[in-house]
Formats: sequence, C-alpha cells, structure tokens
Amino acid sequence: MAEELRFTADAALIDRLGRELVGKQETALIELVKNCYDADATEVKVTFGLGGVIIIDDNGTGMTRDELIEGFLRLASDMKVRQPLSDRFRRRRAGRKGIGRFATQRLGSHLTLQTWKAAGEPGLQLTVNWRNFQRGRALEEIPVLLEEIGPRHPGTELQIRALRDDWSESQIRRSWRGVMNLLQPFPVAPVAQRPNADPGFEVGFWRVGERFSDPELVSDFQTEILDHMHAVIEFRVDEDGVAEWRMTQNKYLADTRWEPVHHEHLEEKSPPPYAHLRNAWMKAHYAILDPTEFSGLIYTRIREVLFQEGGIRLYRNDFRVVPYGDSDNDWLRLDEAYSRRSLLIPIANRNFFGVIDVYDPEGRNFEEHTSREGLIETSAFSELRGLATTVLITAARKIAEERGRKVRAGGSGTQPTERYLSRLREASRKAREAVGTGPEQQVPGGTATSAVETVVKLLGEAESVIEGAKAELADEAALLRLLATLGLTAAEFSHETGMTFQAVRLDFKTVFDVALEAKGNDNAFADLTTRARVMLDRLDALTSYLNELASARSARELAPVSVSRTIEEFERGMTQLAAKSEIRVSIETPAFDALYTQPLHRAEVASLLLNFYSNSAKAMRRTSLARRIHIEAERDDDGFVALRFSDTGDGIPPENRGRIFDLFFTTRAAAPTTASTVEEMTGTGLGLWIVHQIVSKAGGTVEVIDPPEGYTTCFEVRLPGGEDDLD
Repeated sequence: MAEELRFTADAALIDRLGRELVGKQETALIELVKNCYDADATEVKVTFGLGGVIIIDDNGTGMTRDELIEGFLRLASDMKVRQPLSDRFRRRRAGRKGIGRFATQRLGSHLTLQTWKAAGEPGLQLTVNWRNFQRGRALEEIPVLLEEIGPRHPGTELQIRALRDDWSESQIRRSWRGVMNLLQPFPVAPVAQRPNADPGFEVGFWRVGERFSDPELVSDFQTEILDHMHAVIEFRVDEDGVAEWRMTQNKYLADTRWEPVHHEHLEEKSPPPYAHLRNAWMKAHYAILDPTEFSGLIYTRIREVLFQEGGIRLYRNDFRVVPYGDSDNDWLRLDEAYSRRSLLIPIANRNFFGVIDVYDPEGRNFEEHTSREGLIETSAFSELRGLATTVLITAARKIAEERGRKVRAGGSGTQPTERYLSRLREASRKAREAVGTGPEQQVPGGTATSAVETVVKLLGEAESVIEGAKAELADEAALLRLLATLGLTAAEFSHETGMTFQAVRLDFKTVFDVALEAKGNDNAFADLTTRARVMLDRLDALTSYLNELASARSARELAPVSVSRTIEEFERGMTQLAAKSEIRVSIETPAFDALYTQPLHRAEVASLLLNFYSNSAKAMRRTSLARRIHIEAERDDDGFVALRFSDTGDGIPPENRGRIFDLFFTTRAAAPTTASTVEEMTGTGLGLWIVHQIVSKAGGTVEVIDPPEGYTTCFEVRLPGGEDDLD
C-alpha cells in the first residue's frame, strides 16, 4: 500500500538562501530600497544608527495583513509575477521576486517590520529573530510575532538590528548608486494637474554619528549629483505647439528667462508653432566632465554615475518609455554628434542627466510599437527629438563660448579673443570721441571730462593686456597644431626608427666593404650579416606597430577597446626596441577577460602606453638600476578597467606628483637652439598632459600611485569598462 509523504524544509534553509541569493551587503540594501519603489513610495530615508541598526522608512502604500503574509512570509511567492505593475503609479516592479526577506536576513540578525495602509488607522508589526532559524529545526515550527500598533502615515519601516557587517561611506554611496536607475528626482511636467502622475522617487542615506545628535546626510541625489552640475536646461511646448527654453542654475552665465525656440525659422522673432508636437517638457542637468571643473572625489563620483546613468530618459503620460535614455541608447544622437568631432563641446549623453515628459493620453502623436519597446517614428516624435537636440547643443555651446572654449573644428581658435577685443576697441573709440564734447558736470573726483580720460587710459591698458594674451594664445595654438600634425609619440619613436635605419645603412656598407676587400674572412662577414638581420627585424617590428597605430588613428569611429589585446600588441611591437636599451618588459593581464572599455579610439590606449614608455626609458637612463617595465591590467569591483605601468627609473619627487599632468610642466631643460624639431618636442611637458586629456575625456582617471615592490614609479589609469560590440 502506497504511503503519502510531504516535503519538509530545514530552518537553516533561510540562512542558506540568504547567503547564496544575496552575496553582498550593498546588494541586500539595494533590494530593500527597490521594494519601497514597488510600493509606490516617493521618498525613502535609510538611516544607519548607533548600536548597529539600519532603518528603512518609506511613504509608500503599506501592506495589509494578507499582503504581509502572502508577500513576506510565503517563500517563492508569485505576487510580483501576478502583479507586474504597482497599484498607484503603475511602476514596473524593480525588486527581485521574493528576495526581500533574505535581504533583511543578510543584513542583520533581528528584524522589526512596521507597516501602515492608511493614515489614522492602526498598523501592523512583524518581529523576526533570524537566529532562531537553526539547523535541525523544521521551518514551520519557528514562530514570528505579528501584532497591531498605533497609527501613522501610510508606509513601511524596517528596523534591522545586530548587523552582520560594518558600513563605510563608500559602501553607502555604492548602495545609493545601485538604485540610480529608479530615480526621477525632479518633476518635469506639471504633475500637480494630474494626481495619478508619478512625482518621482527620491532616496536619502543618513548616518547618526554621535548619541543624541541629529542624523547627517551621507548621500542623496541632490548632494551626490545635482549640486555639482553646471546648468539646468529646460524646454516646454504648450498645447498649441509653441516652444520655449531657458537655462538656470548656470555656473558661467546669468540665468535666462523663457524665450522662443527658433527651430526652422531662425530669423523670425516669433517663430511659428510646431506642426505636430504638443504638451512636452524637458528638464536636464548638464555637467562638463573635466577634472578641473570639480574638486577631489566629486569628479570621480559624478563621472561614474553619469557614465552609467547619464542621458535623457523619455516618459509618456508619466510612464518610462524604454530604451530611451539607457546607457547604450543614443536616441537624441548626442554621442554621434560628439564622436564626429565637428562640435568640440562636451555634448555626449554622459554630460546630461534629464527627463523628457510628453502628455498624449489618446496616443495620437506618440504611439508605442506593438513590442512595447520604443515609439513609432511619427512626425511629432521627430519634432521632439530635433527640439531636444537643438536646445541641449545650443545651451552647451553658449556655456563653452563663455568659458572661452573653441566650439567647432576648423577655423581660428582666437576668434573669441578677437570678438572681445573688437568690442573693447569700439568702446575705447567712443570714449575718446566723448572727451571734451560732453558737459563739464562735476562728478566725484573731478569733472566728467577727467573721468572719461581715466576710463580711456584704463581701456588702453586693457587693450595691451589682451594683445599680450592674444600673442600668448597664438604661440600655444601653434605648438598644439604642430603636436596634432606630428603626434608626440610618433615623433619620439620616429626618431628611434631613423636611428635604426642609419644603423642598417652603416652595417650594410661595412658588409659590402668586407665582402669586397676581405673575401676570405667568412666569420666577420657572418657576424655583420647577422647583426644587420637583427636590425632589420627590429625595424620591421617597430614600423609595423607604428603603421598599425597610425591606421587606427585615422579611423574616426568609436568602438570598445580591448586593453588586454592592446598591451599584448604593444609588447610584440616594442620588445626588440626595448631590448636595444636593455629594458625588460613584462605584462600581466587576465586569462579570460579581454578588458573591454567603453567606446574609444583604439589608438588612444596605445598612445598612453607609448607616452609612459617614453618617460620610463628616459627615467631609467638616469639610474644604474636594472631596467625593467611591468604592465598589468584588471577589471576592478566598480567595473572600471585599471591599467598600471611601473618602471625602475629615478622616480617622481613627491612635490611634483600633483603637477606632472599640467600642460608644459617638465623638469627637463629647454632644448638648445640647434635642436631638431623632434628634440624640441621631446620633454616639453606635453606627454603626460596628453595622457591626462585622453583619459579624462574618456571619463577615466590617471594618477601616480605607490609602485609595487621592486619598482620606483607606477602610473595607474582607470577607464570605464564595457563589453565588445563586435566579437
């Protein structure tokens, strides 16, 4: 007779699942914040208190008794599968199905969950001691306590005590970045007119430093990102199709009022409305990703966030439309415009964090594809894309001009100086004409005439200053044009190539002399022939590498670059040249990771290695140590590709570490007047400045760090990691 049996679960299953499903403490905290998002919360406060406690408090919809039992106490619940959208704002569920309970167990040993469904009504409190779930006990035998508590505003609060790990501020910030893709920290459309519109989701991380002290803000969107951006760019299109735009919170220019968008009729003061576009709004924060624009770690933090989450997201009727604004989506063609280099201003997606919201409840102008991925390319959509691109580029151009930066490729880099100088000369001319012609009215310090004469004198002095600055800029522009033509690294190694050619010519001359004058001396003939062959091999390897690099420089398309492959190609191309200088090169790269970066020009990574090699070779000539170079690369925990270049040269004095990447900074004496162009270019303080420019434009960092044992200098480059798009 068959016997019916039942599956049972050991209580240790909870601990096992907690450790295996949630490996990192940051991941656990991120999952709990995602649950707040799924509960239609608009604000979440995460507090790290004294005595080892984390409090997660949200203003979401809360839970009923049935929802608490079904969603929290029932393992493998399919509630989120059956309800993929949230109740109030119809958000797509972000939390991983059923992982919340294990996230709380991963963080601490004791959980108190309090939840309120409606204001003024009692709430529920669930108490769980995870230490009771011990091996050998049946899961269903271990009770948890559920009781009724007093009223509060709707929402849920988790108190997790007896934490399993300490928390550093960097871990807290990583947790905040983990929920970045959920954040819409600023309303764009006038949501007050539409009560069911999603007003956004804000998360703040706080820490209590001392007993009885108020919590201190560690991380939220405002302090981490928005406070450090350079401008806010907005447009709005009303129900009649009339478009306006403005810039506010501008760190370079005065705020502008709403003004018309001159889209197709640039000369008209009152341009006509758009034919199809209606009820659209944009709010975008703009950042110039240049380390000189920020202080300390702020640049690194903003760069990492914008590389992951930068771009302009699109919302239709208050709901996110994917994939617009995803990291690999260039729907406004900003990356394309920047990569063409016709515009030299920073206008890539990573320079913006913003939202566009269109209101079209009938779906007449903005209609989704049947796959629910993206919108059909209607006339209204084309007008929206053109408007957004125009406004963003116009704003970035105005800021660039105010900063004195060149906007477009080609032309003269001194045009802004000429324009300002012309205006100053005109003002000076008018002031001179006014001398002696105006009424002799008394003003403080003398007559009106004497005041004008003083102004004229000052204007003349200002002209002299600007003329001097103009000459200095012209010299700098000439040097940079020369650098662009030759390439610093190409000049350095072309010099080496020329020396190799000369050695080959001398060797062959001697070979032929021996062959003709000492026909019987076979040993001398063989030795010289062997040397000539080695020189030719060295020349072939070097020229092949440089030709390949030059070919890569000519390609304007951006693509993911394999740092591992680039290092290996560098080693193959440079080993024989290094051997000539008695330099031993070793490399260390991962066996199963090609270390792809975000899209770059392939030649740029090779240029970094060439510049480092050039400096190392010179530094090692100044010492008696064994000449060794070690190049290693890996992918770090933040997804960046780290490249480290170490040598045994004479090192970098501590007082120079902060200046070596500055333009024209060098410890080398100036070249003599008889020096060649190549000698003049070498050691002018441009090499490491070029390295810094390449890395910073790519959103990375470069710095001098403590070298590994046995080496004296180490440069570390960190580039944003990516995936291969081609292989």
